Amino acid sequence: MPAEEEACRVRLRAMGIAFEERPAKQNTEVGCSMPYPLSVSDLAKGIELTPEAELNCTTAEAIARFTADVVQPAATNIMGTKLSGVIHASAYVCRPRHNGGKLSEHAFGNALDIASFTFTDGSRIDVAPQPDEKQGKFLDHVREAACGPFKTVLGPGSDPDHETHLHLDLAPRRNGSTFCQ
Repeated sequence: MPAEEEACRVRLRAMGIAFEERPAKQNTEVGCSMPYPLSVSDLAKGIELTPEAELNCTTAEAIARFTADVVQPAATNIMGTKLSGVIHASAYVCRPRHNGGKLSEHAFGNALDIASFTFTDGSRIDVAPQPDEKQGKFLDHVREAACGPFKTVLGPGSDPDHETHLHLDLAPRRNGSTFCQ
């Protein structure tokens, strides 16, 4: 395993992220590849990721840092409670993008689709086109803050395929730019 992969795992452990190593994923026919996958079950102590998500280490670290630095504070400040979980709709999947062109970043373990957030008070926010005002404020904050740490951010209103989740990925872009809708 390359040194950067080892170093990434050390950082994940230091952050309290629960994960297990998985066998390499590769489909040479299609072009999907994830040489050092992780199955992540907790983004921090007390914050579950359900179902477990197969991601590459860089993406797992970006999601965990974003959760700690943005989502958890937003839960406290906007929702008045703590985050207890993130429910995802998709992590690693060997497939093309929704328009059938290039491979999706999911095909490299480089993306996570967040469908819902759960909180310690028992409440839940589903990503949806027209949430109530307080939930909308939370979702808008999370979505706007994701532009920067993630290179692609899509959600309700961007296209029909992203009406019920936030798509976050680390696709490399020219000049380090981001694509956020």
